[in-house]
Amino acid sequence: MRSHGGSDAVREVRGGLVLGATGEWGLEPLCIAEGRFSEAAGDGRILDARGCMVLPGIVDFHGDAFERLIMPRPQVNIPLGLALAEADRQLAANGITTAFHGITCSWEGGLRGRDNARRVIDGLRSMNGHASVSHQIHLRFECHDLESEASVGRWLADGDIDFLAFNEHLPGMRRKPHRLREYADRAGLSEEAFVARLEVTASRGDAVPQAVARLAALAREHGVPMASHDDDSCERRDHFERLGCGVSEFPLNVAVARRARERGAAIVCGAPNVLRGGSHVGAPKAADLALEGLCDVLASDYYYPAPLAAAFRLAGETGIAFPVAWAMVSSNPARAAGLADRGRIECGAVADLILVDDQDDDSPRVVATVSRGRLVYLAPGASLHD
Repeated sequence: MRSHGGSDAVREVRGGLVLGATGEWGLEPLCIAEGRFSEAAGDGRILDARGCMVLPGIVDFHGDAFERLIMPRPQVNIPLGLALAEADRQLAANGITTAFHGITCSWEGGLRGRDNARRVIDGLRSMNGHASVSHQIHLRFECHDLESEASVGRWLADGDIDFLAFNEHLPGMRRKPHRLREYADRAGLSEEAFVARLEVTASRGDAVPQAVARLAALAREHGVPMASHDDDSCERRDHFERLGCGVSEFPLNVAVARRARERGAAIVCGAPNVLRGGSHVGAPKAADLALEGLCDVLASDYYYPAPLAAAFRLAGETGIAFPVAWAMVSSNPARAAGLADRGRIECGAVADLILVDDQDDDSPRVVATVSRGRLVYLAPGASLHD
């Protein structure tokens, strides 16, 4: 962000087309005081939004692009503090004001092992207070990681986890021998050692349901919302619903998405799916699900620029009203994650907003990002008026 002198606090946003909490558009100035939208302006500067859309900041429900910043090439590790600081900058530049980092705790070890998960959690927690955006912990627990059950239980009790998802990638990994080298590199093992670890872990599968049930009970006890991940059958979705998982992440077929909708679960799809015109793993097209009312949330998944572009793409190509599409990256994910204080522009909510230049429909541009009432990103060439 270019420095203009003085505080980065914003007290008023003027001149833009504002998307209100109920989907209406308005031109009234927005007032901010003490980091929240307010009826009267506090201290700070005025942001000139003429020519821009003023939108609620993006709440990214699930993103693991930070992994490529920590390990940009196989077994090439970047210092964690540097990688997380870069993630913070990228999030702000892409209009993401609250990021739920999909941190995997897996039997694999290495980048997705328990020790690294703990390091990333600690690194992100240490950033809050001086980071550009809000960082939340979305722990992706691999169901076969029995050795990590006790640790994850402590993290839940200690308030270290903001959201818990149950993943079960092991069966699929066994069916993909062509990717074993990739998995082994990520774990920091030889291919032979990784296969041996995978098979030993798979042999303990009978104990998995009980471990998952115990962790789900702890999450319910401590008020941590939960999701099932990659549901491939209605029976699996029903099972996790009974455990208290109110979110279905990336359903693998339309029948599962419909079952989730019938039972009132929030449905998460990948924003890159919208941009690419389909899933890279054979799941349903997110745009088709959205048209059928079977998509509530679009997550960055593995690409931070995706939520902004996907919301505009949905509105431009499917006929879905823009406020409905934008809710999929703002108010809906906030609600699904249990954050009642953000994701919309209304008095009393956290003052997270972005200014967007939409002159190019194919490439909307973030002009400025305001997080908790502070200007944290200003695009090159943009101007600020005191």
